[in-house]
This record gives sequence, structure tokens and C-alpha cells, in this order.
Amino acid sequence: MNIIKKAGIITGAVVGGVLGGTLSIVGKTTGLKTVDDIGKSIVESTILTGTIAGGIASGATDIVRGAVTHDPEVRQEGTQDLKKQGKQIFSNVTGNVRLTARNAAEIGKGIVTLDGKRVVKGSKTFVKFAAVGLMTVGAIKMADSEQESEEKRGK
Repeated sequence: MNIIKKAGIITGAVVGGVLGGTLSIVGKTTGLKTVDDIGKSIVESTILTGTIAGGIASGATDIVRGAVTHDPEVRQEGTQDLKKQGKQIFSNVTGNVRLTARNAAEIGKGIVTLDGKRVVKGSKTFVKFAAVGLMTVGAIKMADSEQESEEKRGK
């Protein structure tokens, strides 16, 4: 059921483009990197949500179709789609938990060492996470712009 999967991706892209794209443009035109990052994360998250929803719908459809037509291959394809989406959700949740823990530690270290920059850096990610979560109501996939910047600089 590739058409169902594609419909999910397209829906996610359209919603993400409208919500996240708008925020990203506002962030770029005003020079607010955090707003731009939130917009980009919303785009990624809604596409991911659409991909997951499309995969789940396709998998469920294939399982039912395989059961009705007594076709074990179609049922198996549906089962594989559902497993794949479940793994994707688990991967995102664990990645977001790690990101949250890293930022909580960053804030804690900043408080202990009286380093305001560390506290602000960790807090920004929490704000982004909350904003993306509120706007997407789905699978959240956060981009850690500080980590990406450090990787680009070779640190």
C-alpha cells in the first residue's frame, strides 16, 4: 500500500511546511536562530509523523487485506511495516530522552559552576522541545543545532 505511505508523507510535509516553514522564515528574517531551529524541527517532525502514520495505516491495511484474501505474504508485509514504524517511534523516544538528559545535565552543571551560558544553552533546547511538541502533536524529532555546529567545526 505505497499510496497510503505516500499520502502520509505528503500530508506531513504540507503541514510541516505551513507551520514550520512559516516559523523558519520568521526566524531567518528576524535573525532569531532559535525560532528558525524550531521551524526546521517542526518540518522534520511533521514529515516523520506523516511517514509513521502512513506506514502504520499501510501495515494495518496489508494485514487486513492479507487475512481477507488468505495471502500470507501480504500479511507479512503489513507486519513488517508495523514493526518498522514501532522501531522508529522507539528510536525517536530514546533519542529525545538522551537529548533531554544531556540538556538537564548541562543546566545542572551551569547552575553548580555559576555558568550562565551553560544554563541558557541547555534551557534553549528545552524551550525548542516544548514548542515543537506543542505544535506537532506527534513524533518529535529534535535537531540539536549546538551539537551540529560543534561537529561542523570538528570539535
